[in-house]
Amino acid sequence: MLRRILALVLAVPAAFVVVVLTATSASADCQEIYNPETGQFELDCSDGGGDPGGGGEEPGGGSSTCNYNGREIPCTGPMGSVWSSVHECWIGPSAEEIGDKLEPPPGQTNEDGAWRMCFFPPPGSSWEYTWVQTGEVGIDPVVLANRAIASMDLDPIKIGIVPESAPNRAGLVGLPVWMWVDSPTDDTFGPITASASEGSVSVSATASVSSIVWDMGDGTKVNCTGKGTPYADHYGKQDSPTCGHRYAKMSTDQPEGAYQVTATSHWVVEWTGGGQSGTIEFDLTTNPLPIRIGEAQVLTQ
Repeated sequence: MLRRILALVLAVPAAFVVVVLTATSASADCQEIYNPETGQFELDCSDGGGDPGGGGEEPGGGSSTCNYNGREIPCTGPMGSVWSSVHECWIGPSAEEIGDKLEPPPGQTNEDGAWRMCFFPPPGSSWEYTWVQTGEVGIDPVVLANRAIASMDLDPIKIGIVPESAPNRAGLVGLPVWMWVDSPTDDTFGPITASASEGSVSVSATASVSSIVWDMGDGTKVNCTGKGTPYADHYGKQDSPTCGHRYAKMSTDQPEGAYQVTATSHWVVEWTGGGQSGTIEFDLTTNPLPIRIGEAQVLTQ
């Protein structure tokens, strides 16, 4: 099959012309750009500077990269095509979907497979029809990675903190506050591994918390790595060696007379499968926990 240039043959000026044919992947935006020096449309997959992570309260986003001749390329190409390491191109719509009527290869039927657009990576951005067996090009592995994450049933951490949160409990201005992950489990801190499959494609994902941002309710955010150190009475008035804070004023002017403390755990998921690999990142945040802070002379009156 002769390769075809990814555009109609048009008279164009000696400058790059962006064609409407675009595609977005989790790791880069791809555009077909005419290069007057080569006379071809070339696939530009440079990073557009967007947010590479999922963020928010639900898993999603992240990055997905595939390998071609020792270099990383996006796993998604023009027209929503998906990279195939077998064909070394992005497999896109079928000939029938774009209105071309082609006969199957000798010995094959339309039930056995289909002629599909095969987009080649730069340099050059030609394409040709290639015969793809039924079921050979499956689901995007990123979708399976997110399915694996969903099956983990991940939760925010359980907050461990001194002073404790209770109507008859209060800390003191200037004294250390200790924060930690209380009773960590696989689904609140990791690492935890799960897999998901569809057809011949299987993806394995491992998730773990890389850091926790503690919003102390007084305008301060404390970024801690690790689980933190649980407080014990023998520590006395020492600062936490791993994750702590000190309040500078009482909480009496706060809603309900307490600082509302939350902990946001940042999850990092490394996944691999379907000849691809990638990273998905997202946050899970606890419900606010009220912490009362007073002054010694007030508490002893």
